[in-house]
Amino acid sequence: MKMWSSLEELDVRTVISVILAFALLSVVVSLLNSYLYTSSFLDKKVGEIETVLKDQREFSKVARGILDVRPDVAYIRLVDDNGILKESLGSSEGGDIREFRFLTPDKNTVIVGIREDANRFPVFGPVVWSVFMGVVLSLLFLFLIFFTAPSKDAYLEKLISAMKRVSRGDLTAKLDIDKGIQGNLTLVRVFEGFNSMVDQLRKRYSDYETASREYQVAESAPRVVVSEKRTDASLRRVVALVAKISNFKELSQKVEGADFSSCLTEYRKAASSIISDYGGFTEALLQDEIVAIFNVPDEQDKPDLRAVCAAVELLQFLSNMNRQRKLEGKEIVVGKVAIDAKPLAFYSDSGVPQNVKEVISLARDVCDKAPIWKVVVSSEVYKQIEDFVDAKEIGIGDKRFFSIIAVEEGVVQV
Repeated sequence: MKMWSSLEELDVRTVISVILAFALLSVVVSLLNSYLYTSSFLDKKVGEIETVLKDQREFSKVARGILDVRPDVAYIRLVDDNGILKESLGSSEGGDIREFRFLTPDKNTVIVGIREDANRFPVFGPVVWSVFMGVVLSLLFLFLIFFTAPSKDAYLEKLISAMKRVSRGDLTAKLDIDKGIQGNLTLVRVFEGFNSMVDQLRKRYSDYETASREYQVAESAPRVVVSEKRTDASLRRVVALVAKISNFKELSQKVEGADFSSCLTEYRKAASSIISDYGGFTEALLQDEIVAIFNVPDEQDKPDLRAVCAAVELLQFLSNMNRQRKLEGKEIVVGKVAIDAKPLAFYSDSGVPQNVKEVISLARDVCDKAPIWKVVVSSEVYKQIEDFVDAKEIGIGDKRFFSIIAVEEGVVQV
């Protein structure tokens, strides 16, 4: 059953392609072999006739005997040393005839016509046999893959086991992305998403424990309670960062699966770390996109500047990674980042902004139209950071945006 599950996971087009490739290779080799075999076969047949005729004096009798027993011989002719035809037996009509010449001991020339179509049948068998063997070998190759390739079931069992640990309250569960799944982008994304989710749960749980202890201390103090109601919503400026890989589709087609997955994993880990260092919260890790928000859940100083610093450092990391990939002769990863901000309703008791998707959509729209290798910010964001950055104004559509050139060093403590 395990072997058949592996067979179902393998793409049918891949199976057919492998079989056809082996069969085609077998046909090519067989045809080449057939061509060489046909040529040597005819030479051998003519060599036999040459041996018989050189040793015999009665040319006509011997030649007639050859024509009687050899249907592939069309005619045999004898020409003297002056080029005059002395004898001609057989006929040159019908079929493709290949002519061979050789000299007798008395300097006469013997011309033998061999029908090529009479010798084609012997090479048909090897062609069919080679095609058959090619298909058999390809099937054997595929079965070896089925037996040796790691099954997805084992990794899904790991995921289920880790989920059970989390459900029991164990927030130390973590899924390692080993070499066995680096060629499977879907599993890599699932494992990364699970690890990110557990990290956020652990952080939230730690915040909850801290708040709970503070609440218990406050509860133990003397107080007078008249009434209790939910805190009114206040507006807080939420900053969204969207980083895109511009050439994701081309990379997925050109770069080998394992290298592509390893490259994405390295980039995503570094991006998550950089965003976290500047106080950001990684909202999503998509195929070609990383989404982060700042000034959430806790209020921060200079959230716009924090996002810009994280974006600049993220592109610097990508540039350094590409430098190494160029040395190794690999395709580079092209990136760009956009940042936008918007005041959102915020309830202090929940710590969660309302309609955060609105500000993410704003940043995503800018990123889709932004030039590559640029950190582009909206006019609203630029107003908050203009004293700390060098920037160039650019136009995207009918709106004004700014491309960040440099950031003042040390303006944000990480």
